[in-house]
Amino acid sequence: MEAHLSLLRLYTEWGVDFAMADLPRAARAMQETGLRLPRTHHPDGASPPPMPHQPAPARRPAQASGSIARPHASARAPVGAPVPIGDSIEQARLAAEKADTLEALLSSMNSFDGCPLRTTATHTVPPRGPLRAPVLFIGDAPDADEDRSGQVFSGRCGAALDEMLAPLPLARDMLALAPALPWRPPGGRPPSDLEQRLCRPFLERAVTLLAPRRIVLCGRLAAHMLLGPETAPPRRQWLSFEQPGQPARPVLAMRHPLQLQASATARREIWHALMMVMQSLRTES
Repeated sequence: MEAHLSLLRLYTEWGVDFAMADLPRAARAMQETGLRLPRTHHPDGASPPPMPHQPAPARRPAQASGSIARPHASARAPVGAPVPIGDSIEQARLAAEKADTLEALLSSMNSFDGCPLRTTATHTVPPRGPLRAPVLFIGDAPDADEDRSGQVFSGRCGAALDEMLAPLPLARDMLALAPALPWRPPGGRPPSDLEQRLCRPFLERAVTLLAPRRIVLCGRLAAHMLLGPETAPPRRQWLSFEQPGQPARPVLAMRHPLQLQASATARREIWHALMMVMQSLRTES
């Protein structure tokens, strides 16, 4: 009770005369402690006196009846005002298109401030691998291991990928690798639709620069990022990914390597997808 009384006295000294919530309970508490709310009604229409140590507010000139106050012509939007979503996506597209190498793409991503994920992630995780590789594997958003190292398919994801490739005559250094997003969402949560749209230009530019002969999408997020959220690509079926000025590239959707330990069904589906990739490589050679 003494703590409540001290707090109410402090509010009275500050000149607090209105509670933002639960006003009846605050009024009852004031009555129980013997304190009174300051008068807020002024019958004569005069403005209440200024609070102690505060300059009196400047009077504004009276306006004609029916007139509307308009901002001065030189008024500007406040610094830090949010950028429209469409403008941010266009900025991401322009930043990605400027990059003509993987190193330049990493620099563009590091300097892009239109996506909040960049400021919360530890590292930007860029695409990597040889140009014109036989296969580009696109994974999920970076996990904690990839975020710490700044390397795609590292840690648990890297170990799962190595296990997946072990029975095949397909070494990791022959492959191109890319994350679906360059930045890890806070706490590993799923990225929002807006975050995916902001990051998609960088992924599409990575495909253009790497120029792989075929693409394998590991998981649902990779498929949504490259083919669009409205697309539900069937497994065990090659699709086509097209970009302006680029040849159409075969695309295959499969389970993420981390699902190797999920179930026997998941392992069978992953193995069948890998057999489709190997059959495609043999047909090409």
